[in-house]
Amino acid sequence: MKIIYSQRHLSHSPLYEIFNGHADPHAEVPSRVENIKKALITNGYKISSLSKTAPISLIKRVHDKKYLEFLKKGSPYSYPSVFPYNDLNKNKSLTNELANHGKYSFDLYTPMLKGVFETALESASLAYELADDLLHEKIKIGYALCRPPGHHAEKAKMGGYCYLNNSAIAAEHLSCHGKVAILDVDFHHGNGTQNIFYDRADVLTISIHADPEWKFPYFTGFSHETGIGKGKNKNFNFPMKKGTTDSQFQIILEKAIKKITDFEPKYLVVPLGLDTHKDDPIGGFKLTTNYYKKMARTINFLKLPALIVQEGGYNTSLLGNNVVSFLNGFI
Repeated sequence: MKIIYSQRHLSHSPLYEIFNGHADPHAEVPSRVENIKKALITNGYKISSLSKTAPISLIKRVHDKKYLEFLKKGSPYSYPSVFPYNDLNKNKSLTNELANHGKYSFDLYTPMLKGVFETALESASLAYELADDLLHEKIKIGYALCRPPGHHAEKAKMGGYCYLNNSAIAAEHLSCHGKVAILDVDFHHGNGTQNIFYDRADVLTISIHADPEWKFPYFTGFSHETGIGKGKNKNFNFPMKKGTTDSQFQIILEKAIKKITDFEPKYLVVPLGLDTHKDDPIGGFKLTTNYYKKMARTINFLKLPALIVQEGGYNTSLLGNNVVSFLNGFI
């Protein structure tokens, strides 16, 4: 297993997020990845440095050109002041930065910061490098220690702490060489990945997550969302109730594995969130550290070249042990 990491994420340190009108300490902090790294080294895993940068031409196949231009401009620490409130001018190019910030964002958890594009590109490049190694059969399994995370980033919107969709960029690269299945096991719905591939037949997207009736992102992740056009029946959501246990999650995971088997992909991408753990501060499931090893073994039953991409998980003291448990399931 190849694991790669970049120190660039240390420069990305949001101070606060706005929830229900209150400025709370930001949950997506550098210690998340640093604690994972420490636990991996302690448990004998070797960590490599990034050596490739994701081509901008690839990023543009996943994300809207104007959105990328907005990210590249950067800004001092800021959140949107207003969001689009109708569709009258949805295709109009905007010059006002306040308007653009609302246009290209869907929440108040994901601030603009100086250098955010470069940091997000470095994170996406971790996933890209391992995807490229899978294509060239240099590795069978890879783990990208990505930060900021990515699965909430849509074609032209940032949100949920995400700016570029790391998993989608990797999957897009792989898709040129065979069908790809994306199995998202983060606590929250992978709305960005769904948005990007919703009309595609060559990329299967599956997300097991908290029911949006009670958890973020609220507006997507329902079971009736199955894709459109060529992508019909290539998107599957499994919304789960509050308090979901190991055994309850396992039942749904096995259903997801069956759908992947039927799809017959060449490659597998796993957006990995450990915010499903029973002690996660912003979660609501009751998964245990020991279960992550079983979860991984169930996924590895597919015997596919696999890329694991780090997403959520906000109990920084436990996050490293949870990742180690999961990766041990692939050994």
